[in-house]
Amino acid sequence: MWLVTMHAATAITAPPAPDSPTSALSALASSPYVRGALGGAAYGLVAAAISHPFDTVKTRLQTQTVVGSASVLSRLAGLYKGIGPATAASILFRTVPFIGYEATHSALRSRQLLERQPLLAAFLGGVVGGVMRGCLETPAELLKTRLQVGAGVGPAAVLLRGLYSTCLRNAAAVGVFWVAFEASAAWRAHLPPVAASFVGGGGCSVLAWMTIFPLDTAKSRIQASSGGSTNVVTQLAHIYREHGIRGWYAGLGAGLLRAFLANGGGMAIYSIVVARLAALPRDGVDKREL
Repeated sequence: MWLVTMHAATAITAPPAPDSPTSALSALASSPYVRGALGGAAYGLVAAAISHPFDTVKTRLQTQTVVGSASVLSRLAGLYKGIGPATAASILFRTVPFIGYEATHSALRSRQLLERQPLLAAFLGGVVGGVMRGCLETPAELLKTRLQVGAGVGPAAVLLRGLYSTCLRNAAAVGVFWVAFEASAAWRAHLPPVAASFVGGGGCSVLAWMTIFPLDTAKSRIQASSGGSTNVVTQLAHIYREHGIRGWYAGLGAGLLRAFLANGGGMAIYSIVVARLAALPRDGVDKREL
């Protein structure tokens, strides 16, 4: 997914020497929020570069869009339509679910809630992060979808079209992702770190997308059109009447391949960036504490 990236370790820092730029940089890098932002930016770039052609195919299948005849080169270039807003959104919004997830976990821990239900706590954290991301992401998602299917963007007033469906999709997807990620932690601990990140990011994203794919189809249909109902249930009922249950899962293959490669690659590069930042020398800081 577009999904979510974060589990930066909490760092304990000592004040850097004022006359040492290296110490200042190291102290800055020790912040989990800085590591999360830099790692999230790298995740977003990799995820957008890998996923966008698959996402374009998925969106066109979901919205039943037919692309006219063109040369092979033009068709390949067409798969990257809308990559500008998609990349900007991917970089910008990778840190938002982390903030929501960590804030929710911190609030639950401070009140000693759900201590014996860690998977429920993970789901709630994911839901909060997903809704936060959906509120910010809707205009970029609409612009990307319209460009992918060759439709006009329309007036600025429509940029929030599909807000509810985007938030619902993100909340469900990010919540399921974190439940799967937490539940598989013990098994992934036996893998090398980068492989564990790739398998965790890719595999858990596939599970999440398989679970919520009809919501994504409804969201794409809502944002690809300029009129009609924005109600998710109404859209799903309309798709069912026209195409049956198979219509809910149009583009599933491209969507799952996109999810696995993009989020697996994104999580792997994120873990590498965070590890490199954690390896920077720190005056007065024991690396074992990072």
